[in-house]
Amino acid sequence: MNWLDLLAEALRKLATKELPGLQKQMYAYIDSKHRETIRYIDDKLNNTSTNPDTPKPQHIGKIIDVSEWQGVIDWPSVIADDITLSIIRVQHGSAHQDLKYMENLQQCISAGGKYAVYAYFAATSTSDAQQEARDFYNRTQKVVAGKQQPIFYAIDVESVEMSGGVTQMRAGVEAYMSQLNALGVPDNKIVLYIANHLYDKFNLNVARPGAIWIPSYGQNDGTLANSLKPTHPYDLHQFTSKGSVKGISGNVDMSAEPSERFKEMIFSA
Repeated sequence: MNWLDLLAEALRKLATKELPGLQKQMYAYIDSKHRETIRYIDDKLNNTSTNPDTPKPQHIGKIIDVSEWQGVIDWPSVIADDITLSIIRVQHGSAHQDLKYMENLQQCISAGGKYAVYAYFAATSTSDAQQEARDFYNRTQKVVAGKQQPIFYAIDVESVEMSGGVTQMRAGVEAYMSQLNALGVPDNKIVLYIANHLYDKFNLNVARPGAIWIPSYGQNDGTLANSLKPTHPYDLHQFTSKGSVKGISGNVDMSAEPSERFKEMIFSA
């Protein structure tokens, strides 16, 4: 009887709670002769460093969002500074096209970075919200059509718009999202950035988008440790407007604590 047969028999007897003297002999034999072999097999079966079937955890580095306010960005240096995702502003409403968005999109893609896009919601009516969505999509595609597509389209909802009617914000954002749907962007590729202090008043349909992104700064000193967590459920926490990364002069918004579904958005792209 070889050692594998002895081991199988020992385990079988242990499972049936038979404890004859032979069992001790089997265990002693296995322990003295094959301890290293068993350890090697166990390592191969359970060690993620040696078992190719075990999924490796994905590394999450820095997540930033940028606009014209960051000026000229050295994108190769940014991407090299452990940047997992750059979220690039395209517009503030329909009226203002970000002055650096084309350059930022082109150079981020050229540097090999993962990116998403965002637009500030400034609509005065549902029809205006639909126009903003069309402008957001078309301006983005003007640069990236036929190239690497954004991981998601984020709608930045942080002030009362819709001609001052806070109760109309839900309808405005719904119209915006539906227009993006009509242009080929599904709900799971849309992210809502919602002001923490206006979350309840806006009463947005938070079950609809692929993720919820909420700012909450606390001391706003560039560190996650001294920030305050949002008081509402979130998939991404923007924790400071005073972050620092290589390739950007001055401050930059930074986010952290991505949920599992947010990580899936990044790594499935």
